[in-house]
Amino acid sequence: MAAYQELIDLRGDGRIMLYKRDGLKNPKWQVRIRVPNAAGYKIVSTKTDKLRDAERFAENLYEELYMHVKAGGSIQSRTFKQAFDDWKKHVTTMGHTRRGGSWQGTIERVETYALRFFGGMKIEAIGPSDFTDYWAWRKTNFNKKEPSNGTLRRERTSILPVFKYAVSKGYIPAIPETEPPKAQLERRPTFTLDEWRKLTVKARAWVKEGESKATWRHRFMTQQYVLILANTGMRVGELRGLRWSDLRTVKTDDGTRLVAEVRGKTGVREVVFQQSADQYVKRVYDLRVMELNDLPGDSTDRDVPPDEAIFCHKDGTPIQTMKTAFKSLLAFAKIPIERNGGSRTIYSLRHFYATMRLSHETSPFLLAKQMGTSVEMLEKFYGQTVSSALAAQITKAGAARDSIKRDTAYPFE
Repeated sequence: MAAYQELIDLRGDGRIMLYKRDGLKNPKWQVRIRVPNAAGYKIVSTKTDKLRDAERFAENLYEELYMHVKAGGSIQSRTFKQAFDDWKKHVTTMGHTRRGGSWQGTIERVETYALRFFGGMKIEAIGPSDFTDYWAWRKTNFNKKEPSNGTLRRERTSILPVFKYAVSKGYIPAIPETEPPKAQLERRPTFTLDEWRKLTVKARAWVKEGESKATWRHRFMTQQYVLILANTGMRVGELRGLRWSDLRTVKTDDGTRLVAEVRGKTGVREVVFQQSADQYVKRVYDLRVMELNDLPGDSTDRDVPPDEAIFCHKDGTPIQTMKTAFKSLLAFAKIPIERNGGSRTIYSLRHFYATMRLSHETSPFLLAKQMGTSVEMLEKFYGQTVSSALAAQITKAGAARDSIKRDTAYPFE
């Protein structure tokens, strides 16, 4: 969620969240609604600064959406194309830009390329890595000549108004971060195996150090976030939106695997966790059980809500970013952010996963399905020579370890 001044959990279960955006002179109450058994959430303005009126509006809207979903409807946010069409209609009605110019050139630039690339993607799932893919795609997709960096920067300026409009309409909580295109397409920065081993060891010390600080919980959650990303290849936005009800356990020839149903830019797909990686999810679940049942003066046994985001704050609201915490972890581990001319971010964990799977001869076709991408993109960005004859399992290689034994009955097992 973007920066806010106040945050109110109206029902106490995270389904109706009221908040005011920060940095505004006279902010109105915004409401974010999540309905059980429905993907995504609805964000709208209550158009009032009075709390009581905002509460009534939010409760009425929740009941309306609840019945809509119960009848088979959906509250999923729009695709990029749908958001673009709404924005185009809006700016066409306005007639001119703030500087008195025409929107036509901006509309045409978006229609020519960005709409072709992002069109079918859910706008809420589009993030920094998608823009990286887009700039790479643009370098090989053009009408007359390869676009210069200046051209791509202007194109980026044309795309952003669509996202700004999407924020204003409540389709997305914030504008995704974008990086200006570079002069040459380079391999995505990742981690070496030695760096990864060092990172995981140092992460334990980093979390332990936080025990005497108010940052312990966020460090602990970041540690599990990092481990899950590196063991699944999920996009950051996909993991951010993952709920407990999205998890299930399946039997395999050598045991069991945790499977997650993720909602990404290419739609819904199933992601398989590496062997024993389910322990990272269980750690988060154990923490939530403890938090929900450690309320002062309340002896009620509480279960973790199935529609709650796996990575959430103590009050149940989803954690929107681990960016700062991840930088702090890299600094603690003394692992440089810069590598081969590029900056390593939390998205580099997805690239590390791809590199490791390919180095262990995982079938690129299975890997592409697992990661929600294409074999072409794997070859382009990870520099591996892949063969159609490879048929290794997604979870091949790596020493098998039993999950930590606990008495907890997990709902996804």
